Amino acid sequence: MASRILTCVSCTLYLFLLISFTIIGFASLIVGAIGVGLYIPTSQTYNNYNNNTCFIVDVKYDACIDSCYYITWSVEYHATRRYSFSTITQTYETLNEVSEEMAIYSDKSNHTCYYDLTEITRVQWTRPPSPTPYLIMLIIGFSLTGIYLILIAFFHCYRLYNLSK
Repeated sequence: MASRILTCVSCTLYLFLLISFTIIGFASLIVGAIGVGLYIPTSQTYNNYNNNTCFIVDVKYDACIDSCYYITWSVEYHATRRYSFSTITQTYETLNEVSEEMAIYSDKSNHTCYYDLTEITRVQWTRPPSPTPYLIMLIIGFSLTGIYLILIAFFHCYRLYNLSK
């Protein structure tokens, strides 16, 4: 009788662990796949932008239709052995934000900017987001998937070994 109870507990524990590890394994596989899907385009965008110094030629701001404001900076910068001219446009919700940004990026001043190496007229004030969080997501997701596969193989081999006795 005690051996049957022990066998029932063993099978229940095995089934519980198998289901738990499978859920964790599939979830980590999904996290790793999402990490790959986000890492590749983010990395390409991040690597395409080059650091530069932009000279602000002119600044204009206006109101949008839906209670917002936008600022357009006309900038000049040196890219690929020639001067380039472009505009940076950003939208803001309040007039306070507009005045703060216009105080930071004022007319006839130099500031760090980032331009796209594939299309040098595409320029912005901030660098595109780093792909590092997605790389970490990818590594953790696929590492947990590998651990899942190893644990499932271990439990399966252990179970087969115990059944063969």
